Amino acid sequence: MDTLQGRTAVVTGGASGMGRAFCERFARAGMRIVVADVEQGALDTAVAALREGGAEVIGVRGDASRPEDNEALLAATIDAFGAANVVCLNAGVSGTNGPSWKLSLDDWRWTLDVNLWGVIHGIRTFVPHLLSHGDGHVVTTASIAGHTSSPYGAPYNVSKHGVATLSETLFHELRKEGSTIGVTCLCPGFVNTNIMRSARNRPGTATPGPDAHGGDEAGGGTTRFIEVVRRMIENGKAPAEVAELVHDAVRTDQFWLFTDEVWDEPISRRHREIAERSAPSTPAPRKR
Repeated sequence: MDTLQGRTAVVTGGASGMGRAFCERFARAGMRIVVADVEQGALDTAVAALREGGAEVIGVRGDASRPEDNEALLAATIDAFGAANVVCLNAGVSGTNGPSWKLSLDDWRWTLDVNLWGVIHGIRTFVPHLLSHGDGHVVTTASIAGHTSSPYGAPYNVSKHGVATLSETLFHELRKEGSTIGVTCLCPGFVNTNIMRSARNRPGTATPGPDAHGGDEAGGGTTRFIEVVRRMIENGKAPAEVAELVHDAVRTDQFWLFTDEVWDEPISRRHREIAERSAPSTPAPRKR
């Protein structure tokens, strides 16, 4: 997109973490902002801060996993600003960790509903609107977990692999249709956010499966995995740095967007193992 000034950005999961950083960066670029989030308190705080900074902004509470909430988000955007231009399908949860065969169906559904179905609903809702006026860009939040397969995070891995291939498919489809709508698939590594606390917004009817939060029969492998991930996140990239990369990717129409290079070798090794039909090795990032 040649300029973002005066256009409208819609960001799901926009009240905290990377989503809020996206909103702040797009606001500095002169965009009007629609912050969408399931957590009302955080949403109110984010909207107030953006307005204090001079942004033209509205907040819309909704659950990305619900198609009707996505439709309401589009309607609110059109009502406030006339159209959406940049749509960041960013809402996500860490999911429940544990051996894949021990996780409950509710564990699986919660993660897939938000991380994957949230993007599916967003694409089904917003892409026809973008096509109707021909000026837009879709940013999907996948993950390094969409290109690797670490143990004890099956629902998250599956959801992010799904987002990555869905994004790539959407890119090809838009090109086949002759559309100028852009697509960026964001694949963050470790970013310093509160994603490990995402269960605070888990529906009350869903309950974690047995051993889902640590202490598996193989000697606490799940517990060790969660602690390693937590430390990596706490020492991860600042959300504002990721937001800067997203802003630039939208401006330059960049498809694949990785936040660092430490996962390049594990991803390349996985592709070699697939080509060679060899057993997968355990992925681990290169030390900085």
